[in-house]
Amino acid sequence: MIRERAVERASPETIAHPVPRSFAPGLLLAALVLCVYGGLALSVDFPRAAVAIHSDEATYYMMGHSLAEDGDLTYRRDDLLRVWRDFSTGPSGVFLKKGRDIVDGGLMFRPPFFWTTTRDDPDATRLYYGKSFIYPLVAWPFVELFGTNGFLLLNAVLMALAVWCSYLFLHARTGPMVAVLLAGAFVLVTVVPVYYVWIAPELFNFSLGLLAYFCWLYKEVESRERAPRVMRWLFTPWGDVMAAALLGIATFSKVSNAALFPPVVVWLAWRRRWMSGAAAAAVFAFVTGGLFAANMAISGEWNYQGGDRKTFYYEFPFQTAGAGFEGVVRARDEALTDVIFNRSVFFTNLVHNVKWYFVGRYSGLVAYFFPAVFALAAFLLAKRRRPFWQYLVLAAGIGQILLFVISLPYTWFGGGGSVGNRYFMGAYGVFLFLMPPISRVWMALVPWAVGGLFMGKLVLNPFVASVRPGEYADAGPLRVLPVELSNVNDLPINTDHARVRVWFGDNPGVGDPGFQIYFLDKNGYGPEGDKSFWVKGTSRAEFLVKGDKAFRRLVMILSAGPVPTRVTARVAGRSQSLALGAGESQQVYFSLGDGYPYQGRWVWTASVSSSDGFVPLFYEPSEDARYLGVRVKPMVVP
Repeated sequence: MIRERAVERASPETIAHPVPRSFAPGLLLAALVLCVYGGLALSVDFPRAAVAIHSDEATYYMMGHSLAEDGDLTYRRDDLLRVWRDFSTGPSGVFLKKGRDIVDGGLMFRPPFFWTTTRDDPDATRLYYGKSFIYPLVAWPFVELFGTNGFLLLNAVLMALAVWCSYLFLHARTGPMVAVLLAGAFVLVTVVPVYYVWIAPELFNFSLGLLAYFCWLYKEVESRERAPRVMRWLFTPWGDVMAAALLGIATFSKVSNAALFPPVVVWLAWRRRWMSGAAAAAVFAFVTGGLFAANMAISGEWNYQGGDRKTFYYEFPFQTAGAGFEGVVRARDEALTDVIFNRSVFFTNLVHNVKWYFVGRYSGLVAYFFPAVFALAAFLLAKRRRPFWQYLVLAAGIGQILLFVISLPYTWFGGGGSVGNRYFMGAYGVFLFLMPPISRVWMALVPWAVGGLFMGKLVLNPFVASVRPGEYADAGPLRVLPVELSNVNDLPINTDHARVRVWFGDNPGVGDPGFQIYFLDKNGYGPEGDKSFWVKGTSRAEFLVKGDKAFRRLVMILSAGPVPTRVTARVAGRSQSLALGAGESQQVYFSLGDGYPYQGRWVWTASVSSSDGFVPLFYEPSEDARYLGVRVKPMVVP
């Protein structure tokens, strides 16, 4: 038993099957990533390329510039004026909160284990930011030196570090060619490079998770003598301490990342390294608690998302003399347990959300994070004995997935402005450590092939994908994947208001119910004045039907223009095809079935395709240059 444990500590894979170490491929790949993305960071006209601030960027942008130019984290009128140097749209979507002064406090036996008595901030000329300050704090020196582009330079450095550490870990278990291919795929043919152009902590969180687990697990697969000299400190207790510190920072950045830390302590306890486990736990608690305490010292509240917190889109506090604190309320002080654990839909949401988490059109891991799925499959199929620490990694990764699909059943991938699943970014890095030893080069090319198929156009056009997130799934292989119906009002298409919540039905004098249509692509033109819409010629328009009742049937009146066409209509898994002559109309009927229950409403999937088309201006006096196929007038029967 003693001998067996000693061999295990010395890395059984590297002793039984020593692989010559070659660090040059990994260094070259990391340098290439840094040069390409770092060069882009220093040369791109970011405000023009980004067009405007989107999603949560406004808050992090303002915090970074406030630290670099004012040395504080308060929002004042000068901070607001500064935004217009880069963006004429202003800081749309900024999260702000009123500050509090702490006058008394003490300890208690329930989370957060202390209480405070506060009063209103006496300084009415300042507000505070309602997001974690850690990402802007790390970006501070980059922003001070390079302005707004400094955020991108930090992201480039983090990507290069992630690639380098991924290569080192993988190369400890396999050859340099396989390691460099897998390390590159893990970062470069996923949605990660899209978040490189975001002034937001998604890529930061991904890097923290990956680097923390690398600090923890590198010594489990490599021997100290064969590691690069600069990495040999990881084979001392300082490696576990650094892992704990990084996870503490990640937890302050996004609280859900706290679930990544328990496996570290469990592993150290299982190995009976009691002192290292106690030190790691103490460091994690100190870093996490210290950062939340710093937030309390700044704004008077430990929870940066709590208190009097609001989002502002058009008019901002201190913009004019009459501007008040009249934004959209966004405080998060309590979990919505009545929504999360609604017994009538809990298991329906859970089963479907787990499925969509992996294969969803707008967020699924297969499309946006395929290397994670590849690593998970390789782990499950590996013939060698799996080390216990890999089961702990698996528990951390799966735990993160379940945490989000259960606690955020209607917005588990980050809201309408997301590209892929931005909430998964913090956990994505740990899936690298599920990868078993792989010897065949062709297997290492699989993530490149699948990832490139789905993510190629997003990686090559990250600004376009970020500015117009509702369009990246309009065409290509993403369209074969199912739509995440539990996130109807948070799908990326919701950023284009003309495509969602379009009112149909409720025709005058008919008495039919009204309902909403969500167009999933731009192959549907509409609506027309008679509450119909055109489908683009030789195309298929996909859409969702949403109603406040469980309707029985959907009726579609299909009309051809001056060109005959063959039409195929699909609704709720059923399809009908028919041929329409020039100017001909026909009705088709579909039984809707139960539909998907969505927050007291029901949703059904539908599509209509046309085999031919015409341009109106060639057939009649018109300025309509659209290429039209078939006209669709939908109605529902209660």
